[in-house]
Amino acid sequence: MKVSILISTGGGDASNYLEAVERAGGQGSAVYLPQPDLRYDGLILAGGGDMHPACFHSLNRGSRDMDLPRDRRELALLDAFTAARRPVLGICRGHQVVNVWAGGNLVQNLDKTLAPFHQQPQGDCLHPVRTRKGSRMDAWYGAVGTVNSNHHQGLGKLGRGLVATAWSEGEVVEAMEHRTLPLWTVQFHPERMGQEGAVIFSQFVQLCRRLRGDGEV
Repeated sequence: MKVSILISTGGGDASNYLEAVERAGGQGSAVYLPQPDLRYDGLILAGGGDMHPACFHSLNRGSRDMDLPRDRRELALLDAFTAARRPVLGICRGHQVVNVWAGGNLVQNLDKTLAPFHQQPQGDCLHPVRTRKGSRMDAWYGAVGTVNSNHHQGLGKLGRGLVATAWSEGEVVEAMEHRTLPLWTVQFHPERMGQEGAVIFSQFVQLCRRLRGDGEV
């Protein structure tokens, strides 16, 4: 029986996420405002617009394309899935949602010297990251790797239990792991990185399978 993955989206085209999960051996369901359904083996928080600054007790200082119902639902999803110790993968917006859920905050607009490395009108920006020795990112990409980005916000203070595992220009946090929970996040978009991104989905599906009791990673 395939591992089942709930993918929380903004309601747009989720085909890249669904295909990446399927190639990794899982079965994805992409839903806007999904209920916290623990029949799923894992949760992916997909990319999208900015979180509402009220979620991290701030005024709006550059946030846009906000969807407060989605923010609230995804925070509830994190409560449910982490309480059940089900694996969670946060991607781009999801990376930021996880940080806010854990009590961290966001930089609502990256410094103008950093912004060109992370968002361009034509689409994804490719840029190097350095990884934390011994982390999953180190295992997957080595000490220095190349990822893609399409975002104008970044992490500020890290939330409780989270450890940064990759950084780009200006110390922008590009990946995190939780110290005790099966929870990983990336600021970039592995679903658009071909084989370079496939390792993240493969390892995530394997983790879901292991915690379900189907075998070892």
